[in-house]
Order: sequence, then structure tokens, then C-alpha cells
Amino acid sequence: MRYYSIQFLRLVFMAMVLYLHMRAYLIIYGQPDGTVFHFIPSAFLAAALPFFSISGFIMAFLIDIGYRRFLPRRLLRIYPTYFCGVAIALVVSYLVWHKPPPANLFAAASLLPLGPVDLPLHVEWTLIYEIAYYIVIAPFTLSKLRRYFVPFLFAWAAAIFFAYYVLGMQDAYIFTTWRTVLLSGFNLYFITGALVYYLQKKMPDWHWSLSVAIICACSAYCVLSSWDRPTGLIKDMREILPWSLCTAASLYAVVKLEDKWRHPLVEAVSNFGDYAYAYYLIHAVILSAFFSMAVYSFGWPLNNVTAFAGLSAVAVFGYLFGRLDMTLHNFFKKRLR
Repeated sequence: MRYYSIQFLRLVFMAMVLYLHMRAYLIIYGQPDGTVFHFIPSAFLAAALPFFSISGFIMAFLIDIGYRRFLPRRLLRIYPTYFCGVAIALVVSYLVWHKPPPANLFAAASLLPLGPVDLPLHVEWTLIYEIAYYIVIAPFTLSKLRRYFVPFLFAWAAAIFFAYYVLGMQDAYIFTTWRTVLLSGFNLYFITGALVYYLQKKMPDWHWSLSVAIICACSAYCVLSSWDRPTGLIKDMREILPWSLCTAASLYAVVKLEDKWRHPLVEAVSNFGDYAYAYYLIHAVILSAFFSMAVYSFGWPLNNVTAFAGLSAVAVFGYLFGRLDMTLHNFFKKRLR
């Protein structure tokens, strides 16, 4: 089964990430305000976390259908494109800034929780969580263990709360170790996303207006609770828990809307969600190189025109990288089928 609603959500969240990272790079290169990309506060830089909910949902679906060779297929979905992105980043870094590869490149490119490293693509801390999630849930792809997956999710959530409130594990969650990556509050996004998959299977359909109301209510809560939030890493459970639940509820509502709002045009647009992974990997490299050359080589002013030129560069080069990603994905998928 192909969930077009999930693909559509990928596009929405990727658009949020692009908007917010565009804002971040404008600030880094000397433009703290004055463009359409400064309207939303920087507190919304947690836009990457909803991708965890989508991943939780999809992995639960794969476990439920008995997805064969789960771990090798998931690792081959992540690593080949990632390594290509790293190679591009190293070339761009050398050509634009004359920087040699970092000393800890191999540790960073492993996508394992090895502590502070220099991330080549600047965004792959989320992939470290993805890989850890795949490793943790892989045993449940076995038919004998599949029925224990949902109880495990609840037990995992309980362990996270115990670690946070009893053991005091409230450190920063970006540069993780094996100890922190498994008990990080960010995993609540994976857990609630996975639980949504099983919940939406059992619950009957409802009127589309209820789904719209849930999406609006959750969006309003997240906006109002984030608007005046100080800039900084989100690691407080009072933020992680309600925001992950809002994301899960919105995910549930969107999936329930799928059959009601199914249309060939919507499905065609949603197919571009397949490119979200490639855009996510490469967009920061493109933006940093574009703004560096725009400011220091060409002396362009940082305004809406320059910002949208940078966005156009991401659209073009990201699409080409997405085509490479799809080629690699289809190549390995055919050989492991």
C-alpha cells in the first residue's frame, strides 16, 4: 500500500525545513531581518523532528507487512545516497572554501552515535537517530517477535521517561552516544508515529471535518507554544512530548483524509515526496555555498531576490541529486527484492 498522504506530509515538512534553514543562512551571512524568510521565529528550527514521526509510521507499516531483509534494505536506502552527498560536500568545500576533509570524516560518515564530530552535510544528526531506530526495531521483523512490537514501543517510551525524570538524562541530543541516542526524548516522535499506524488501522473512518479540526488545533498549539520561545536546542520534555503528540495526531488526521481527498493531481504532487530525502541531505551544502559566493565573491545584497535565487539553486541541484537518489534506490531495491 502506498500512503500518498505520507508523501504529501514529507513535502510539507521539507518545505518547512527549507524555509527555516534559508532564514538561518541569511542570518549567518549578515541579514538578520527584512525578508519573507524572517517572519517565522527561529524556535521553529525543530522542523526536522516531524520526519521522525513519518519514519516511525512507515517502519511500523513495513514490520506489519513482514518486510523481508528489513535492516539491509533500510541501510542501503540511507547510506549510498548519503555517501554521494558527502562526496559532493567535500568537493564543494574544497572549491569554495579550500577546506580539506575533516580529520573525523569517517566517524561522521558512519552515522553512528560516536559523540561530537564535524558533520559534512550539517544535517545528518537526524540520520544517526534513524539508523539507531532501524537497529532497535529490526528484530521485530521476525514473525515470532512481530506481535511484541507495540508493547515494546510502550516499554521504550517508559524507559525514556525514566531516564529523563529519574536518571536526569537531559543533555543535548545532537551529538549523541549509544547511551543518549536510545534514551533521547526525540525517540518519542518515532514511537508515537509507529503507534499511529496501528491506531489508524483499527479505528473506523470519520467525517473529514474532524481531521481538519485536529490538524488546525495541533498546528495552532505548536505555533502559539513556540512563537516566543528562546532560540536554542529543543530538549525539554515539556516541549518534546506535546509537540510529538501533536505531530502524531496530525499524521493520524492526514492519513484518515487520504481516501476522502484522493485525486490524481494530489497523488502526482505527492510523488515528489520521494525526493524529500535527497533535498534534505543536500540543501544545506547548496545554501552555504550559494550564500558564500553571493556575498564574498559577487557582493550581492542579501534580500528577497537573492534568497529566492538561492532557493532556485536548491530546487535545481536538489532535483538532480534526487534523480541520483532514485536511481540508487531502485538499483538496490531490485537486487534485494
